[in-house]
Amino acid sequence: MGADTPPPLKARLDATCRDTLGLLPRPNQWQAALALVDGRLAELATGEGKTLALALAAALLALRGRTVHLLTANDYLAARDARQLHPWYAQLGLRVAAVGADSTAAERAAAYRADVVYVSARELVFDSLRDQVAGRSAWSTSARDARLSEHARALTQTPPDDDTATVPAFDVALIDEADSILLDEAVMPLVLARPGEAGERLSQLGTALDLAAQLQPGRDFELLPVARDAVLTPAGALRLDTLCAHRSRLWRHRLHREELVRLALVSAHLLQPQRDYLVRQSQVRLIDPVTGRIAAGRVWSNGLHELVCLKEGCPPPPPTETAARTTYGHFLRRYRLIGGTSATLHDQRRELHRLYGLQVTRVPPHAPPQRARGPNRWFTNEATRDHAVVARALALAGAGRPVLIGTDGVPQSLRLVAAFEATFAAGATPRPLQCLDARQDACEAARIAEAGQPGCITVSTRMAGRGVDIRLHPNAARAGGLHVLNCQDNPARRLDEQLFGRSARQGDPGSVEHWRIGPMRMLYAVGALGAWRDLVWRLRQRAREARAADERRRLRLGDDLVRQRLDRLATGN
Repeated sequence: MGADTPPPLKARLDATCRDTLGLLPRPNQWQAALALVDGRLAELATGEGKTLALALAAALLALRGRTVHLLTANDYLAARDARQLHPWYAQLGLRVAAVGADSTAAERAAAYRADVVYVSARELVFDSLRDQVAGRSAWSTSARDARLSEHARALTQTPPDDDTATVPAFDVALIDEADSILLDEAVMPLVLARPGEAGERLSQLGTALDLAAQLQPGRDFELLPVARDAVLTPAGALRLDTLCAHRSRLWRHRLHREELVRLALVSAHLLQPQRDYLVRQSQVRLIDPVTGRIAAGRVWSNGLHELVCLKEGCPPPPPTETAARTTYGHFLRRYRLIGGTSATLHDQRRELHRLYGLQVTRVPPHAPPQRARGPNRWFTNEATRDHAVVARALALAGAGRPVLIGTDGVPQSLRLVAAFEATFAAGATPRPLQCLDARQDACEAARIAEAGQPGCITVSTRMAGRGVDIRLHPNAARAGGLHVLNCQDNPARRLDEQLFGRSARQGDPGSVEHWRIGPMRMLYAVGALGAWRDLVWRLRQRAREARAADERRRLRLGDDLVRQRLDRLATGN
């Protein structure tokens, strides 16, 4: 379809872009748009205008009568893009709408009947799950899934075309920051809960916390931070047996008590406030580890969320049970056509093809990038690095350049902000300083707008990664542009590149550095080998990437097995 786009239609879209948006699509944006229309993924460098490329593809498809869901990373981007592009879509005779967390049921139903719908992936999935639980799902009729969809309708007694469904069709999905949805969040279970029975569960969880507090780390249990788990040692199991000897019969059941105590240990020792969650208005709000934003409506399962609430002295939410669940990978199979863009797709092209059958088109930038990359620097501890970060940022800000410092989470951001304030109090020239993390999600747009001002220092978690466009003040551009100082330990190189991509966008100047902390053994055992330290870091990162890829592969195999069983069940084989 993309290669057959008539020149008059292309000219019409160019003219409406110029008249309503003041923009003229560049050739590489058209190349990316046509790849999306053909059901491919397009790698387009940061700052090259992915928003307009996605809009061009959405318009081409909508003008052919297709219903397009344009999936964004968060509600802020969905509302922003729909609002900014509304005049252009209206000029083309297309209806555009946005769905966000604050949309009512009536607003959602109306929005999904527009030609182009901007919506975060999470909101779309949960709207679909609510339809499924209510028995009004609109199933895909793609050639690939037609037979399975027919079986699913029969099993759920759902009519083929249900006008009462909130999401009436799954036709085309265009994904902004596609690798985030297809890879980074692919294995995250998306669970729709419904009210359950309280019973004695809450008192049991309180008892589990009390028992966990009487166990000593190292002697009674070992923590597994990567797996987010805890394991009782033989001494710990014996200690727990002694502690429960005079409790009710339920607590004398070994498997039951060890499972609850294990969860209590995780909540007490591995889940940390301001890193994994925030306490806001006496409620525990989870922080998304990928985006750094508050994950509205998301809770931990199996009693873990209630344990964290008890630990923080917050009233636990009403008990729930699972009503429906899915993953992004499983959900996206409903669509007839899938396309997406990101700046970091090419390195994962084989996995994306293996998991989703999607090809990657690499689109060249419209002009050579002007991003300068400094050498990696190594430090033995966080205090030493923080001191150096403050000095480096103040020197750059003093020259009129804005600085973006990427951190791993809220605690690191707070520590850096405190270091800056202490330096100012000691006599250093104060500079504009702001912090962007999950606690400031309500003023995100304003802080991003300030981040490109001359001399402004922004300390941010991963919220300043994907989808964030920091526009430079002309004086900041003349001073050398935005400098990105990456202090993150990311599990994938793509996340480093996403942060670096905030600098030198759309032909602007800019520079980046990565400052790392390594154990003494790494720093000095291979210190004489120079660049080998960077290689050791990269090998460690690749091992983490491989573990994540293996988890996605196993999830896909399980998904395929379920589909095969559904096929056999529906056909009676």
